[in-house]
Amino acid sequence: MRIGVEGRTLQGKRYGVARCLVNLLKYLVQMGDDEYVLYLSEAIEPLGFSSPNLELEVLGFAPSLAWRHLRLPLAMRRDKVDLHFSPSYFLPLVKVCPSVVEVFDITFKVHPEWFAKDRRFIFDDIFWREVKRAERILTTSEHSRGDIVRTLGVDPGKITVIPAAADELFRPVDDEERLDGLRRGLGLSEGFLFTAGSIHTRRNLERLIEAAAEASRLLGSELQLLILGTPAPFTPPVDIRGTARRCGMENRVVHVEYVSEEELLLLYNACGMFVYPSLYEGFGLPVIEAMSCGTPVACSNTTSLPEVGGEAVQYFDPLDVEEMAGAVARIMSDAKLRGELAEAGRSRAATFSWRRAAEETRRVFREAMG
Repeated sequence: MRIGVEGRTLQGKRYGVARCLVNLLKYLVQMGDDEYVLYLSEAIEPLGFSSPNLELEVLGFAPSLAWRHLRLPLAMRRDKVDLHFSPSYFLPLVKVCPSVVEVFDITFKVHPEWFAKDRRFIFDDIFWREVKRAERILTTSEHSRGDIVRTLGVDPGKITVIPAAADELFRPVDDEERLDGLRRGLGLSEGFLFTAGSIHTRRNLERLIEAAAEASRLLGSELQLLILGTPAPFTPPVDIRGTARRCGMENRVVHVEYVSEEELLLLYNACGMFVYPSLYEGFGLPVIEAMSCGTPVACSNTTSLPEVGGEAVQYFDPLDVEEMAGAVARIMSDAKLRGELAEAGRSRAATFSWRRAAEETRRVFREAMG
């Protein structure tokens, strides 16, 4: 079978969706004799693996809508593609073959108020009509599956839940010299709080800053908070600096937009704990990455996050600043609890597998072909 994959999420800096696609492709190309054509609009950085079953085809630049809805289907028809796999929500208006689409979440449909008004048209009814025409829909959690069924009216039988996993890069690191060097470079001391993800209204960062200030008061020490993430282009501004000033955290909140994967690995290992206060997630990849590193985790008790964390994390109500602060203070003040969470997190993360995800995805491809 010849499978066309839209690969433009791999262009430029690679965030969560792109990292998921790299890991999925890495294992898919090892299975059977299927051929994969990865369609791009420009050259990309190396994937970290190669295979005779994977071909990269650069179609050249065009405005996004023209590229997806005209150039991509024409290329797939020319290349006699049997199946189209879209790893990030969107499908062309022109359908040239059966399709499988990954819908990580439908935040923009469930909570449109979290998105800038001038960007909501991207996720309008035309977009959802094309998603519903797909032969199969993939998602990463039962929570997202339920939202897709309820909100879009999709037949539940068309949706398959295939959880993501952490890249095998993420593991415990005990090289204290490297960890301390990274902390010094960012002006951080041991025991800093860490959170990661695109800067978006749903990530609830203002309440996290407030909770860090309150946890500092409870502990009688000045906690530092590192926020890693690039501002999302489709959400109202998130006032990190203003909130930090208001909470007396101005000199203790560090915001970094992007780091390499190697630096991300070190950050998970260098921090005191990972905190994820998100209001809505389709999966929550940073949680499983942190657990893979043996980092104690506290996160929201909402949406998909309990599916990811199981019993290996401390949960809190993301709308309750005092409850969030209490979870942080409890973990930071109890070395025994941190050790228990670290061990439980590693065990929990090990139950998620990209190889198994690829096997399940390949099975869905065959179902889509009938």
